[in-house]
Amino acid sequence: MFNNLFLGEMKKSFGKVFHLVFGLIFILIFALMTFSIHEINVQIDLWDDPSDPPPTEEGDTYTEEDVDLMILITEAQIETLEKQKNLTGFSWYQSNYDQIYLAKASLRYYNYIKDNELYGIPLDYHEGMDFSGIFMSGGKVTADGYIVQMLAIISSILMIYGIVIASGSFSKEYREGTIKILFLRPITRTKLLISKALSVLTLSSIAYVIGFILTVIFGYSLFPTEYKDLIFSFGGGAFSLLRSDFQIFIAFFVYYLEMMSMVFIGFFMGTILRNRIWGIVIPMLLSGIGQFLTFTGLGRFFITDALNFSQYVGLHPVVTAGSNIFLSLGVYLFYMVGMAVLTYLSVNKRDLA
Repeated sequence: MFNNLFLGEMKKSFGKVFHLVFGLIFILIFALMTFSIHEINVQIDLWDDPSDPPPTEEGDTYTEEDVDLMILITEAQIETLEKQKNLTGFSWYQSNYDQIYLAKASLRYYNYIKDNELYGIPLDYHEGMDFSGIFMSGGKVTADGYIVQMLAIISSILMIYGIVIASGSFSKEYREGTIKILFLRPITRTKLLISKALSVLTLSSIAYVIGFILTVIFGYSLFPTEYKDLIFSFGGGAFSLLRSDFQIFIAFFVYYLEMMSMVFIGFFMGTILRNRIWGIVIPMLLSGIGQFLTFTGLGRFFITDALNFSQYVGLHPVVTAGSNIFLSLGVYLFYMVGMAVLTYLSVNKRDLA
């Protein structure tokens, strides 16, 4: 029974006209972005002088003395920043750039080099999708760099797609009155809720995987592959020296989690408000609200900052003041569990009228 219910909800969510139009828009944006990124390499090839020597391997090379000095400098910097934080008080948090977090991450980075004796080796630190790992020596975009950039774009486009179908999942039933007919069937409201939620999340997941496969195909077909070792970190610590294409793995799962979280928010809003328009508009406005709250010092307690996990895995170059991975996880779970509970109560307890 549940399988039939789930497949039925999948079919209802799969509007042919909407998916045709959105698919064409997606293909157009995908093609334009791929062409634009590929054009960077074309222009570099045109300007390159064949007589020029091949580019040398890029990266910072440290001696033991360099690392010891940088540790001392960074420790002094952290001490100074801590004093500034105490003097400025709450206003310290009115920023989307946490200098103390980044300084402590740098200190752990130098200690990682020291502990593993990575001296005399060109090192790059994976610190943002516009930085290390995106370009080859000589400035060309790499295949893995293209894939990471495109995953960020694809997840943003498909987030809108998911929100549109998710926000209408229940609200359309309420608007057309078909929700009463559904509840005449031998199914519980909870099963209906789960089947609708799973259907929109499944469609969004399928779209994301298709986009990822296309990105990988075009990435390795059109762009050069150049692998180098990058130092990756998680939450400003937990450093590992890994091959540069590991960033594809990170980007795939982080952008997927962020996208699906926003889709669920659209589902939540559309369900409790019983209005598809507000179910679409409110999630779109959340980023602006989050930015406003950041400048009031409260941004780190809002859902948009909490689900921005890319800032802790090197896909975003800055971290909101006062944030850290454990705070963000706690805030994220608070909001997501809260929305799940409110959605359940809305479907199970509210009157159908």
